[in-house]
Amino acid sequence: MPISSKEYYHNMLHGICYRMGLKEDMLEMGFNENRAVRSLRAVQYSSLEQAIAWLEAHENDPDIDEPIAVSEGNRLGSSTDEAIKQNQESEQEQPQTTVLSPEEKARKEEELKAKIAAKKKIADAKDREDAILREKIRRKEGQSLAQMREQRQQEEVRKLAEERRRQKIEDERAKRAVLQKIKEDRAKQQAEKKADVDGETTPAPAPPPAQKPAPVRNYDECRLQLRLPTGQPLISTFKSEDTLGDVVAFVRDTTALQDFTLMTSFPRKVYEVSEYGFSLKSVGLCPSSVLIVNKTKQ
Repeated sequence: MPISSKEYYHNMLHGICYRMGLKEDMLEMGFNENRAVRSLRAVQYSSLEQAIAWLEAHENDPDIDEPIAVSEGNRLGSSTDEAIKQNQESEQEQPQTTVLSPEEKARKEEELKAKIAAKKKIADAKDREDAILREKIRRKEGQSLAQMREQRQQEEVRKLAEERRRQKIEDERAKRAVLQKIKEDRAKQQAEKKADVDGETTPAPAPPPAQKPAPVRNYDECRLQLRLPTGQPLISTFKSEDTLGDVVAFVRDTTALQDFTLMTSFPRKVYEVSEYGFSLKSVGLCPSSVLIVNKTKQ
């Protein structure tokens, strides 16, 4: 026998209250509203236990946290008979629901918390393994970078030594040429004096052509090897017109040093702040030199 409209709306209100009660129970257990509604809809609000079981089986689904479309429900304007018929069919299809006692609900909550804790423990262990692997990779890359840096520094030292050797050879050639010219001038002067004393007018024999001194090179760059207080070399190439102040700024930007002085080892020379405006070329550091970085005592 068809039920009256009053009974239908009474039953519908009862069903809504029942569904809201299941939803509130899941929210109290720590589930968010989206997952609670999705799982209850999936089991047709049959029971809290089935909703939790469905959620455990589908918690890794890619769309588990996507927003749920709001159901339109019964549209306004539909006939009462059609609504009553839909309600009767819904009651026939809806399985018998069971209400959990407080003890059962607490037990289910503890089981769920235990499962969540176990999964969190597995995830933490995986995170620790990933962290160890990343640290190993970082150390390996750091060792490779240190080796490359050491090789580059050794190559810079080798080039600096080669440049100093060539400069030394050129200086020795120029020195020999100057000494030869001095020797020839002295011999010429002695010959002229002897001719004046003996009254001879015969010209002295022409000296052999003097060897031209080696041309002085005009260096555009200056390679500096900076000895840090730790003993580690810091090698860099500057323009010959760069100033001592540029070298000071380079050391401060490259290292953690802020208060220090620059000096040469031989001859020993400590550069004052007033000299930081002089170019590297004007203070005789081109084409290559070694500067010692001394940390200023506080």
